[in-house]
Amino acid sequence: MTNEKPEAGSGKREGNLISHFSLLTSHFLSLFLLFFMCISAAGASEVAVLNENTDQYPLGTHISYIEDRTGRWSVNDVASPQLSEKFVESRKQVQNFGYTDAVFWVRLTLNYQNELKTRSTAEKKEWFIEIGYPLLDEVECWTADEQDIVKKGKTGDMLPFRHRDIKHHHFVFRAETAPGQTQTLYFRIKTAGTMEFSFTLWSPAAFAEKVSAQQYVSGIYYGLMLAMACYNLFLFVSVRDRSYLFYVLYIVSYTLFQLSLSGEGYQYLWSESPRWFNRTVPFFIVFTGLWIAQFTRSFLNTEINAPRTDRVLFVFIALSAGVAVLSVTLNSYAASVKMAVLCVMPGLGAVLLAGLFCLRKGYGPALYFMIAWFAFVVGAILYGLKSFGILPSNFLTVYVMQIGSAMLVILLGLGLADRINAERKEKLLAYEKILKVRHEAFAAQEEAALMMEQIVEERTGELRATLEQVAYANTTIMENIRYAERIQRSLLPSKAVVNRCLKHYFIIDEPKYIVGGDIYLLDEFDEGWLLALIDCTGHGIPGALMTMLAGTAFKETMQKDYYNNPSQILKSLNAAVKTSLYSSNEKNAGSDDGMDAGILFVNVKTRVLTFAGAKIPLVCTFRDTLRIVKGDRQSIGYKDANPDFNFTNHEIPIQEGMSFYMATDGITDQPGGPGHLPFGNKRFRSLLKEIRGKPFEEQEKCIREAYMEWKDEEEQRDDITVIGFGFLRIEN
Repeated sequence: MTNEKPEAGSGKREGNLISHFSLLTSHFLSLFLLFFMCISAAGASEVAVLNENTDQYPLGTHISYIEDRTGRWSVNDVASPQLSEKFVESRKQVQNFGYTDAVFWVRLTLNYQNELKTRSTAEKKEWFIEIGYPLLDEVECWTADEQDIVKKGKTGDMLPFRHRDIKHHHFVFRAETAPGQTQTLYFRIKTAGTMEFSFTLWSPAAFAEKVSAQQYVSGIYYGLMLAMACYNLFLFVSVRDRSYLFYVLYIVSYTLFQLSLSGEGYQYLWSESPRWFNRTVPFFIVFTGLWIAQFTRSFLNTEINAPRTDRVLFVFIALSAGVAVLSVTLNSYAASVKMAVLCVMPGLGAVLLAGLFCLRKGYGPALYFMIAWFAFVVGAILYGLKSFGILPSNFLTVYVMQIGSAMLVILLGLGLADRINAERKEKLLAYEKILKVRHEAFAAQEEAALMMEQIVEERTGELRATLEQVAYANTTIMENIRYAERIQRSLLPSKAVVNRCLKHYFIIDEPKYIVGGDIYLLDEFDEGWLLALIDCTGHGIPGALMTMLAGTAFKETMQKDYYNNPSQILKSLNAAVKTSLYSSNEKNAGSDDGMDAGILFVNVKTRVLTFAGAKIPLVCTFRDTLRIVKGDRQSIGYKDANPDFNFTNHEIPIQEGMSFYMATDGITDQPGGPGHLPFGNKRFRSLLKEIRGKPFEEQEKCIREAYMEWKDEEEQRDDITVIGFGFLRIEN
């Protein structure tokens, strides 16, 4: 019993969905019973009589078998008169003995009748004998005549695929018979899985045609599965709905399961890995079941529509993951398959229950889901019962999963599309409901609204005029801000100057608003070039005004002769900013503004980098090392800033492979992450050390991605500027 109840008002829709599904189910069961009743066994005949026109000959009723429980008998033992009489004649085309440790010996007698009497009796005709179950560990073949017993060959899925005489995913042996000759063949079959075998005799030409037809059908089937997987993967990338991703994983895992079950995976994918091939069937059974359950949870939204069943599916997913690991590590193949089947069957039951609950609630996509999965679940149960030997092995139990899988993926794809349409309709209905409620409320208030209509009309004119004024003011402000942005951008160095000086670099410039308080400046000289990064107080328009002041002061300083002395430049900037901001009679003013800065000069002749910082540090990476060159603990322009302070120059000899970085505190102070903590200097420097060997374009991408992932939905706190450049090759 569950607590899932149908919603009020959904009875008509619910009845229609259930009636449609019941009708389809009854038709399916009727066809199933009719088909099953039409399968019948032919009478047995010990000798298979062949002639020149024989192309295909099912040998199921022409073989006899004997069970060797000890596994010690030799071909001479089973050919002896004592054991020959104990062979059991087959009455079915396919033999299935379930899981057994015994070895089975199969005897087959062929008689080739040539109607052309003039032919030499020494002329022989070649035949192919196919064993139609690809999951047998060892298969050996002998031919016996009146004189001797000769071994024809040995194969099985425990041997690499290259050992097979005829390269086919089933086991195929050659047989040669002379006209009028009766030839007996013995087969020894041993396997750790299901003991199942069926024999078919082919002429070489007919076998080639059969292989060609099989490859054609397989190409269509696997091509369809691959096309559906690629198409839905594209939809997942486009709409970001996880149901499509789980659907793609289900299709891929199920396709690999079918490849393993048919033996085609061993032929084309794992031909040199027999041990892995013997683990693929149990592994992909549970792996497919895992993604079936995950897709069901997402597609049917079982967390809301069927919460109890959702918990069962969640437990099944966890159990399937564990069984998938065990199926690869266990030494016993039989135990792996049994464990996988026992794990998946109740999980598929939970999937079916989830679909029924959602169908009862009138959830439209559940109808597609149930039509598709009902056929799949029936096939899975029949296949599981066949594997345990409870049901006979026939066309229905062997191929029911593969036959239905192509239609299954198509129906589920239609179900996904229908679910998206249903969600859109639900949103539309909810919106219409809201509009209806609002309309009713409006009707109830209509009388009062009429009384206030005159007042509203008067106020509307006033409000319209006010809104027009606000819109005009907003437009004017935005135009001014955009113009301020152009002015601020005009202070920045041109792209050509940056490319000439830095060569290998990136610049991240992200103001909090349209304009900001960060600015970087670059100037060229005969001896080299000067780079400055300045972080002014505030952001937005106040910060932009400070950058204008900083840029002007910097330009004036560049006209002096100490352009190659960063510490002297900082000292001059300090004096100039303090003079601009605070006159002698404004020392007690309420505002206290200033800036932090980092300035470096690269002498291309001496290959020496000189750096001085006002709180902003310089980070240097070289090979496996990361060095922090700290700026002085002295800012620029603030009231308490010492105008006589002498900043420190740091000289660094430039070597090939060196990279340098400067950044304002906007990135390190940005809150985010699980604890809403700042990004921090330690995390930022670890990131620089991690990306130091990558191209600078990729370094910029990594920094942006790390910052956005950390910030997530948090508001940007400050303007952000990060500059990185390197000397990948020093030019003479």
